[in-house]
Amino acid sequence: MQGLPPSWRATLLNAPAASPTEKTDSRPKPAPAPLPAVTTATAPSGADLPVATPQASQDRVLLPIPPKTGIAAFESGDRFIVIVDNAIPMDTSAIHGDGVFSSLSVDVLPDATIIQLRRSDSRPLFLSQQSDGWVLGLKPPLDIPQQDRRTINPHVVATGVLYPMRRSGRVLSVSDPASGARLLIGTSLLDDGGVTSMRRTPGYDVWPTNEGVVVSARDAEITLSAVPSGLLLNRDGHSMVDDGQAVYANDIDLEWLALKDLGDTALRQRFHDAFLAAADSSPSKRFEARVKEAQAAFSMGAFTEARGILAVALRDDPEEIGRPEIRFLTEATALMSGDLEDASGLDGPWPEKQQRAAQLWRALYLAQADQIDARGTHRLVLDLDRIRSYPANVRDILLPLAAETIARNATPTDLPALNKLPQSSGFQLSRALANMRLGRTDAARRSLEHLKTDRDPVIAEKAAESEIVLDHMQGKLSPQQMIRALDAMILDARLAGREMAVRLTQAEAFLQLGDWPNAALMIDQGVPPRRPSALMSKRNTILLKALKGLAEIPATGLDNQQALRNAALLKAHIAGLPNGPEQASLQAAYGKLLLSIGLIDDGSKALETAVPALESPEDKASAGLALAKLAIQQRDAARALQTLDMTESETVSPELRAQRNVARAEIALLDGNTAKGLNILKDAQGQSARLVSAATFENQGDWAAATHELKIVAQENLPAKGTLSDVAQDLALRLASDASRAGDDTTLKWLAGRIAGRAMSPSRASIFSLLTQHAPPPTLSAGNP
Repeated sequence: MQGLPPSWRATLLNAPAASPTEKTDSRPKPAPAPLPAVTTATAPSGADLPVATPQASQDRVLLPIPPKTGIAAFESGDRFIVIVDNAIPMDTSAIHGDGVFSSLSVDVLPDATIIQLRRSDSRPLFLSQQSDGWVLGLKPPLDIPQQDRRTINPHVVATGVLYPMRRSGRVLSVSDPASGARLLIGTSLLDDGGVTSMRRTPGYDVWPTNEGVVVSARDAEITLSAVPSGLLLNRDGHSMVDDGQAVYANDIDLEWLALKDLGDTALRQRFHDAFLAAADSSPSKRFEARVKEAQAAFSMGAFTEARGILAVALRDDPEEIGRPEIRFLTEATALMSGDLEDASGLDGPWPEKQQRAAQLWRALYLAQADQIDARGTHRLVLDLDRIRSYPANVRDILLPLAAETIARNATPTDLPALNKLPQSSGFQLSRALANMRLGRTDAARRSLEHLKTDRDPVIAEKAAESEIVLDHMQGKLSPQQMIRALDAMILDARLAGREMAVRLTQAEAFLQLGDWPNAALMIDQGVPPRRPSALMSKRNTILLKALKGLAEIPATGLDNQQALRNAALLKAHIAGLPNGPEQASLQAAYGKLLLSIGLIDDGSKALETAVPALESPEDKASAGLALAKLAIQQRDAARALQTLDMTESETVSPELRAQRNVARAEIALLDGNTAKGLNILKDAQGQSARLVSAATFENQGDWAAATHELKIVAQENLPAKGTLSDVAQDLALRLASDASRAGDDTTLKWLAGRIAGRAMSPSRASIFSLLTQHAPPPTLSAGNP
């Protein structure tokens, strides 16, 4: 076989066992019910797929490997090798690429196909699956970011080490041409990724791969076999005796954190040995010895001790913090200790080779900080098996955190991953939360009812709180009733250390009611500001919503005392908010509120401070309009025009543009250019424009034109029935005065009929009656004259 090294031999060892057919049962299942898998469209069978002509280029080449065929891909020496688990004849000339792909060769064996590419440099290669084959390229696929790709995360099972796959292929035995080692190669039918780092153990090594699993077996009894859930590595069919190590398929877990899944006694012994080694080490080797001691403490779950050891080590050798592995260990230890501020570096960046492995810890940090989104949660789903392989003292903290984060934030397609987790109460709670999101309220309620009496006070409190929220979701409780129900369980929440979480839920209920002051007060009294945490992130989000709602309450609908209280509440919080567009938006709303209650100097200062920091064109134009109106009131036309010009934008809403045009008309009128002002007002239309036009005509003594404008406003704003507000009474009186001066009896008759029989204040009623003498006088009402 041309091009095939003499040492290459491929032997088929086994094929994956067929998964047993699962019978569907429509009968209700007892709780906890498994989460339903979200079905997606599947590709047609291989026979139905059109045959695509392979395309080659300098940066990618298509390997026409049919569906339902397994592959594995890895590097050996200067070769990049793709193993196909069937004999697939290929037209070499069709897939022969240019540049780095010019050396690509294909060799067909009786049970396999071997594709080889000799490497002339160290550029990474990427594999991705599509409907007509696999693409091998120098650039990662565009549809999925490289850090979001699947990887194989093995974990220990009763019969060995399982490398999970959605659909495993066949296992081949091949002799490596570079080393002569016996390679056990497990293939995958789907793009499940590979093992990210080399792992060396007595008797065998697990090689890094792009796809599939490659084991270099030095001991003859090492076996790799295909099973329905993936690939199983064991020693002659029995579980591995692996020197106490779990299987960690990346450098971060294996080397940076040096995780070992040992029993408690062995973990204590490891820490004791590391402690003695650090104490006896020479100065030149002391830092590394202390790092090993901290790693041993980490696996043991002694995170506070690990932080202390690292702090002492870095105090003596501060330059070592520049090493990425030391920085990662320090920040992971801070996360496990609950110090989110010192753990913030987990957000990255990290060396390119470690970015995929670091994504899990980045997602864990974002979950703790309540900053995670569906994409970050998907990374937790991809690495759930990796967390399950961690030492028990680490796993017992991280797995419940990951499960609850998935339940609260994952997309529906990711939620069924929770079905693989144990049946303990913490994971039952996560599945109940997921069922609430999926609308499976009966299953959720059964679980929550059971968990309310759990021995763990935190789980019991979360279940009780979630049941109250579920009742509210189903309309059984109003927001006010939910607030009272949460108040009734506040003692339990305090004992469970979750009082602040319950107070935030109550604040959210106040937001639903539009009760902005009480929402802000609930947060101030129940959730005081502290160091960064998940609660603080949620607290700040809710507080910002409450303050925005508070700032948008029109002062005209409030008494002066309430408006002053609202302004004081805004002022008390604005200074504590971080600088940025949201703080500037609140500052602008606060300034408008101050202007509306007559605090001119404070209001103008607040608006002038806010305008430069506003990013939204709408917000900036609105704040500029408020300042321009103030300048117009102060008869400063030049300042008003300059303010409007500085805050001008083409993208503002038509309503705001009309209001700004009215302000420009007022500026023109203030400058004595009446014709220009009236032309602008004519184009602007709207109530504000008509009121300004009416005032201009009144100043000119053109009572007929003023009456025309005011009548249009009155037709829209004077209610045909019901109580007349003070504003409506003033409008009626103004229209009556202008129509009387214009001698417009038609308008006076219409106005008298519109108002007839409804109450006015005594002083307004008498004047209105004099102006509309032909109509019956309006009814007198109690009120200020």
